[in-house]
Amino acid sequence: MDQFRGFDLLRVQELPVLRHGFWRPWYELTDGQFSYGKLTYTGALKRNCILETASGSWIIRRKSWAGRKLIIEQPDGMETGLITPEIWSRKITLELNNGLTATFYNKKILARTYTWLSEQLGDILSVESKIWSRKQPFIIKIDPDMIKKVPELPLLALLGINLVLLKQAEAAATS
Repeated sequence: MDQFRGFDLLRVQELPVLRHGFWRPWYELTDGQFSYGKLTYTGALKRNCILETASGSWIIRRKSWAGRKLIIEQPDGMETGLITPEIWSRKITLELNNGLTATFYNKKILARTYTWLSEQLGDILSVESKIWSRKQPFIIKIDPDMIKKVPELPLLALLGINLVLLKQAEAAATS
């Protein structure tokens, strides 16, 4: 984790996400000078997602082969959270073992911006997907006050990217 810079040293409010590679893409959260995190896919059919930041690394995988729920695990196998998409809704709920509960959704139906929202904290961060931009497909917008309030901010930023990519893959599969 020495290759990543901590979010507590962040000095900008917007972090672009760079896509590297074509056949096996991986995504890097950066400010242009420093790298803050990395998202990679492993396994057959890209079933597992690995999120790496300065504060730790996590593995996101489906709870069952055909299920909708996702499990967040540490590399040693300890489960740290559960992601549950709601039925007939755009909302996805995250429940971490440390007590943080947040909802990920786009506030407007045709909007390209998704937001992490917590009842206690309000809007935590937003993930904006860019159209026709293969090299820089996302921009993460962070409120500087949330960096001190939410220590899980790096996890939420990379997890938001993963959830948008999953939604895009599902939309492409149905068309």
